[in-house]
Amino acid sequence: MATVADLQARTEYDLTTGQQARAAVLIADASALARARVPDLPDPPPATAPGVICTAVLRALAAPPDGNKSETVGGHSRTAAHAGGGLYLTDDELDLLRPPIPAPRGVFSIWTV
Repeated sequence: MATVADLQARTEYDLTTGQQARAAVLIADASALARARVPDLPDPPPATAPGVICTAVLRALAAPPDGNKSETVGGHSRTAAHAGGGLYLTDDELDLLRPPIPAPRGVFSIWTV
């Protein structure tokens, strides 16, 4: 649902060859996760898909590789926003992948008393 080029366009850092290889794997994993969590995902996916997938991958790339939830070095402290760390999709991101809910159509009656 996204490419390494899509990911590179969304960050100001130049990805090394090793980071590009890891990003490709994470993009495939995030895409599979999205398909599993949104069974009615349209084909082709919505235009929001590359951004959603890249956001999840960038979040995973920023997570500490050793799984620490927080770290402190001198006066600087960093805490992960998600206790699970790693690769995940938020509910809002999943909503961006779901097909829109169709508006109700047809005739109906309103009874008054």
